[in-house]
Amino acid sequence: MKPGPAIGSIVAVAMLAPAAAGERIAWLWDGAQPPAWSKAHVARLDRHILLSGATIRSRAGQHAALGADTRITPVLHVEVSTLAPPARLEAGRAAIVDAMLRAAARSTSGRVQLDMEAKPSQRVFYRSLVRDVRAALPPAIALSVTALGWWCRAPAWLDDLAADEVVPMFFRMGKDGAALRELVEHAPQSLHPRCRNASAGFSPQEPFSEQATARYQRSYWFDYTAWKRADPRTP
Repeated sequence: MKPGPAIGSIVAVAMLAPAAAGERIAWLWDGAQPPAWSKAHVARLDRHILLSGATIRSRAGQHAALGADTRITPVLHVEVSTLAPPARLEAGRAAIVDAMLRAAARSTSGRVQLDMEAKPSQRVFYRSLVRDVRAALPPAIALSVTALGWWCRAPAWLDDLAADEVVPMFFRMGKDGAALRELVEHAPQSLHPRCRNASAGFSPQEPFSEQATARYQRSYWFDYTAWKRADPRTP
C-alpha cells in the first residue's frame, strides 16, 4: 500500500465517508490527519522498511498530532525493491520482527499491522515471517496483516496464515481488478473465507456498493490524497 496521485476521472470523485456498518478505520500515511469519522481509531504508519540490494533502509513515519483518546494501530510497511532486489531476503527478517515488536509497544488499540506486498516467489518467506512475528508478539496484541486482493483467490497464501486478522486490499488491484471487483460485489462466497466478511481495505477513490462494504465487520480506508479533500458527509 503506497501513496499515489489521483489521476484522470479519480480526481472528480467526491470523498465520501465509508458505509456505516461495522468499525471504520482510516489508514494514515506520513503526516495525514484522520477524517472525522475515524477519530476514534486510526491505523498509522509507524515505520517504513525498504529491502534493497544488500541494504536495509528504515525510517519512522511522520505523525500529525491526534486526540488523546484516539486509538492507534501502528502499521509497519515493508517494501521489497523491484529495481534492486535484495541479495538475501532472509537478511531482513530480524529487522522486520524487531520493528513489529517496537510498533506493538506503541499500540493503543491492542493490535499492530504488517503491510507487505509479497510476490509469489516470496510467499514461503512471507508466511514464515508472519509466523515469526506472531510468535514474538505478546499474546495480548493482535497481529493484523494486509493482503493483496488476488490472494483471496489463492489458498496457498491464506490457508493457516498465522495472523489474527487478514485485510485484503480491494483497491489498486491491477490487471485482475475488474474480475475481483465483480467477486467482491456479487460472489463473495468464491473468495477465501478470510476475505469474505471479517475485515477488508477499501478506497473512496474506487468505491464499492454499500452492500459490499457493509458486509465486513471492520473496514480500513486508504485515501490517495491523504484525506486532504473536503468530505461532505463529515463536519
